[in-house]
Amino acid sequence: MVFKPSPSQLITDTLVFPESPRWRHGLLWISDVHDYALKAIAEDGAVVHRHEVPGRPAGSGFVPDGTLLLATALDRRLLTRSAAGVLTPVADLSDLVTGLVNDLVVGADGRAWVGDTGFDLMTGSPRPGRILTFTLDEGPRVAAEGVEFPNGMVLSPDGRELIVNESTADRTSVFSVAPDGTLLRDRTLAEFGPMPDGLCLDTDGAVWVPLLRGGRFVRVSRDGRLLDEVDAAGRMPVSCTFGGPDREWLYLCSAETTMAELRQGRSRGFVHRIPAPAPGAGRP
Repeated sequence: MVFKPSPSQLITDTLVFPESPRWRHGLLWISDVHDYALKAIAEDGAVVHRHEVPGRPAGSGFVPDGTLLLATALDRRLLTRSAAGVLTPVADLSDLVTGLVNDLVVGADGRAWVGDTGFDLMTGSPRPGRILTFTLDEGPRVAAEGVEFPNGMVLSPDGRELIVNESTADRTSVFSVAPDGTLLRDRTLAEFGPMPDGLCLDTDGAVWVPLLRGGRFVRVSRDGRLLDEVDAAGRMPVSCTFGGPDREWLYLCSAETTMAELRQGRSRGFVHRIPAPAPGAGRP
């Protein structure tokens, strides 16, 4: 089946490679990975904020007071963005990370989970990574081992489950969350591959998953059934999130590139939005 919303709206086509979209107060915050910049995009496509991030921006999320927490892939750090727009390092993850720092999600209480890829997708050979947990008070520690390139992450509304795309294993996995942030692998939700990337959850309990090498965004039920698809029109599906006052819009991030071009930093990034079949839920 193919979900065909009408109309599909182009927000911008001026990005490079849009990852980790996060909606807050009318702005879509995006890690434009291969432009080495954190950007906030208005609904008319204008770039409202831009911060150069030499360590290459990765996952992000908002802690309860509205501070943005940002992971950086290459220098393996966590940064915060103040209300004045200043980026400040708050944690060095180098001693815990075996690959690159990747996606990130922040819970309602401010606890974050951060993916460690285990290797560099562009240059290395596949090996399992980790998921770290972090709070500003406690600092970082390992929450789960043996995760195959942890990518998109979403927390269930009650905070008891963390849903993670394991990109190199072509699966979407569910972990139970302990009170201290430790994760226990629960089950495989779906194996729709190839290479699931970003992730978001709706009020029906279904997840939207972009298939980086599959040319489509898929919506998968809680019991693993394929519900809907959105074709990426020849582009590479990268990430997705919900936005709008009632989280009624599904924002789809994609890139006009190939893996070979991406290794050379050549890409053109797009953000579209469509009316979602069910509004967003959980975090982010």
